[in-house]
Amino acid sequence: MMFVLRMAVRETRSSWRRLLFFFICIAIGVAAIVALRSVIQSVRGVFGAEAKSLIAADVLIGTSRDWTAEARQTIERRLSDAGGAERTETIETPTMVRPADRSRPVAKMAELRAVQKAFPLYGRVDLQGGQPYTHALVEGHGALVRPELLTSIGVSVGDQIAIGQATFTIRGLVTKEPGRGMGEFSLGPRVIIDYDDLSSTGLLGFGSRARRMILVKMPEERVESLVLTLREDFKEEFINTRSYRSTEDQVGRDFDRAENYLSLVGLIIVILGGIAVSSVTRVFILQKIRSIAVLKCVGARSGQIIAVYVLQVMTLGLAGSLLGVGMAQGAIAAIPLALGSSTSILAQAHYGVTWSAAVQGVGIGVLVSLLFSVVPLLQVRFIKPSLLLRDEATRRRSDWTSIGVLVAVSLALVTLTAWQASSLKVGVVVCSGFAGLAVILHFAGRGLITLVAPLASSRSFPLRHAVLHLSRPGNQTRVILLAVGLGAFFIVGVRSLQASLLSEFSIQVAADAPDMFLLDIQRGQADGMRAFLGGRPHGAGEFQLIPVLRARVVGVSGRETTLEGVDEVRQKGASLGREFTITYRDHLEANERVVEGAFWSGPSPDAEVSIERVIAERSRIHVGDTMRFDILGRSISPRVTSIRDVEWREARNGGFVFVFRPGASTISWSDSRTSRSSTSTRCSRRFATSCRR
Repeated sequence: MMFVLRMAVRETRSSWRRLLFFFICIAIGVAAIVALRSVIQSVRGVFGAEAKSLIAADVLIGTSRDWTAEARQTIERRLSDAGGAERTETIETPTMVRPADRSRPVAKMAELRAVQKAFPLYGRVDLQGGQPYTHALVEGHGALVRPELLTSIGVSVGDQIAIGQATFTIRGLVTKEPGRGMGEFSLGPRVIIDYDDLSSTGLLGFGSRARRMILVKMPEERVESLVLTLREDFKEEFINTRSYRSTEDQVGRDFDRAENYLSLVGLIIVILGGIAVSSVTRVFILQKIRSIAVLKCVGARSGQIIAVYVLQVMTLGLAGSLLGVGMAQGAIAAIPLALGSSTSILAQAHYGVTWSAAVQGVGIGVLVSLLFSVVPLLQVRFIKPSLLLRDEATRRRSDWTSIGVLVAVSLALVTLTAWQASSLKVGVVVCSGFAGLAVILHFAGRGLITLVAPLASSRSFPLRHAVLHLSRPGNQTRVILLAVGLGAFFIVGVRSLQASLLSEFSIQVAADAPDMFLLDIQRGQADGMRAFLGGRPHGAGEFQLIPVLRARVVGVSGRETTLEGVDEVRQKGASLGREFTITYRDHLEANERVVEGAFWSGPSPDAEVSIERVIAERSRIHVGDTMRFDILGRSISPRVTSIRDVEWREARNGGFVFVFRPGASTISWSDSRTSRSSTSTRCSRRFATSCRR
């Protein structure tokens, strides 16, 4: 062992200039990995704090029904087990708001939110004019409203408004509030009142569309376990639980993909450096042939000599990795200087090298150094002591040991890539592409040498020697071609992937995006609305009326799932127990894609329905199954003929779980009526329209 250590130190001291390129390649690659991961983790920390403000809690427990005693007991028990949990409750419901003065016949749809004293747990409520928020502002039938509500119904701060059966006094204007996610569709301006005053409005009676929520603040390390436990407890009930960092949160998914993408970019840089490492190691061994032969003459075994160079490689890899961490620290330290006095969210991050990124970078640097040098080092076994007596070429030979090591190195690279990309599939694809391109470039190199071989007899001295140099023993033609080719391949691939990710992350407004949405257009108003929007004086431009209805699933008859009646759907139907907004049409929208079955192209007398993919998978519903719907008191039993994948972020026209085929069954919906109540008459078909100028 001491022999190996002494020889490694001696070889490093005498050959450090030759191995400097090796050292730099590893340092640059590790610096890229550490810097990219550290930056994304620092920025993610800021967005993590912002994400808590998006839901105003660490954990959000919500239901569209009254809390049952059993549910509250379960929640109390789980929160007690989690320890240190602070909580508050809110209720949200859409409602109409009007001036308290009945002589002014104007009303506006608003989103009412009733909050308790502890709200908000995260973030803050900002009021116009710098007025500080306190819960006392909403106590005693006070209200905080959005500024646009004042204009809509012609009131001012200090005036009274009627909400349901109660009267409230406007005491402030809300400019920002936590718990309102980015990009959420809003039915109207926000109105905030006291939780205890909500009962006086009479809005929580039977049939109300109120959503009740419990907001929880708790220790970070217990968040995910609580969410998983509550989801398991309420999997058969209409209670949803999620955390601020839930995988259902698009921001969280985008950061996961960004971090994995940037880590993969850094790994690719290290792998390209690894190719250079392999080349440097191969040339180094060729230059050390006589020294290795001498060592074998004095009794050194091939295993000992290989161990000397492996130790040398790993030491250089570790030193290069540490240098890479230092380079990353220097680059990251310059970020605040580049941002200057910016007030963006990026300027709020505390930039620095994170321990996890540094450990990963150093580990990857050492592993890549070892993996890319071990195969060239195996050639030490074929160097004979007789080389000292006669000049004989050492031919590269393959044996089972070399093949086994090559397979192990390949598997290790796949594992390393899968680890950085957080996907085995991505790791296999990247490494397969890498191997395939390496083979192509290898044969391309051989073909290039063969193609230019006739130029070796050229009269031009520089050209003749340049061509001869390509085929001389120990030349690096194929290695250089491989490195340059793979570098170009990865640059193009990374650039394409970057463009794809940026298009996913950015919120883009398409040229044909609607400027206005009109909701709840009654059946008798549809023709008049078409005439109004189609008139040139109004300048509405293109518009589309979308028929929408409310329906419930009341039965399923299929290969895997059979549900008889509403009670069984609610108990066993996973995601089918709620009320759905449905539509009918004869075409797919731009954000929809059929993944199973076939979508119809016209009306039919037979009832058919297309179902969204996630709901189909959760409920184990397949093409050919029959579902039964209650549509405003009328039963219809369509057959599932297709399953669609829906891109919900672009769901302006195609955001429906269930789409029905137009035909005789659809016509019967528009001819039916709901029962008349004491307050209003509702038609069975309503329209939503979007128009574009």
